[in-house]
Amino acid sequence: MPKNIRMDRHASWLLAAGLFAAAASGQEATAPPASSHPDVNSPVKSAGNAQWAPDLAYARKRASAQNKLVYYEIVNKDCGNCQRMQALLHPAFDFEALLVGMVPVQVMLDSPDGKTIGDRYAVTETPSVLIATPEGRVVFLVQGFKDAPDFYQHAHQDIDAYRKFALVVDAQNVKTLSAEEAYSTGRALYARLDYEAAALRLQRAVDAPGVKPEMRESALMGLAAAERQLGEFGAARGAANKVVATTKNADQKERAELFLAELDLSQDRLADALAAYRKFVKNHPKSPYLEKVRGFIAKLEPGEPKP
Repeated sequence: MPKNIRMDRHASWLLAAGLFAAAASGQEATAPPASSHPDVNSPVKSAGNAQWAPDLAYARKRASAQNKLVYYEIVNKDCGNCQRMQALLHPAFDFEALLVGMVPVQVMLDSPDGKTIGDRYAVTETPSVLIATPEGRVVFLVQGFKDAPDFYQHAHQDIDAYRKFALVVDAQNVKTLSAEEAYSTGRALYARLDYEAAALRLQRAVDAPGVKPEMRESALMGLAAAERQLGEFGAARGAANKVVATTKNADQKERAELFLAELDLSQDRLADALAAYRKFVKNHPKSPYLEKVRGFIAKLEPGEPKP
């Protein structure tokens, strides 16, 4: 059965939150009518009585200009549960109230915009609903649809949690944060897929006066992960190499070495990754990660030559 996923601000990633029963009707998802002049401030007759943006780029641009969030309704053709969700949500006053302060846009998952959303937020199911800042920071994400009360409960819960979190983040002067606060906030921003803001705070945690070695190493690994997501592979490699060179924690060193091998994979440097994994097996014969590493080696080693 499909998964119902939502954002948990205390988790390091998006976690499964339950299951739902799908009622496939065979009908196609219905696109909400978009105004020919989306910025005109006049009553409209549409889903949630809102002015739906015509595409992803316009939604983000308008949300940024109006200091609003973006509401992404992610659907597909021949998605019976998409039609069911729309029938339950769109006519309701609760839905109209939810969209206050948001720019809604409908995205087909198999479209170019849908691929962009799917790749960044790991969205694989329809219907899905994503609420995010114009820059892409996750506020709420659910994959699948159970019923309207469940949807509104989780949406409002996560939106309220995000608003409290945003007040803290917006009030921060990163240059003066303690190592603990910078690290904690950086982790939370990473979980919300705001890698740029996360990297700034994790770098501060690394450099903050009085930072403990264990926290500095954890911050360096978090920084490396954020820089990897931003495509800054050289910087990510530098941060991880600092951990390898300085840590006295054997497990931390092993995880840093594996991260470096994964960087090689990310850059399609397969020969370098294979060499790194082989070196890992040689240097860490009792590592708890050996089985996983040997699996990578088996996939990367060239096949036997054909006779």
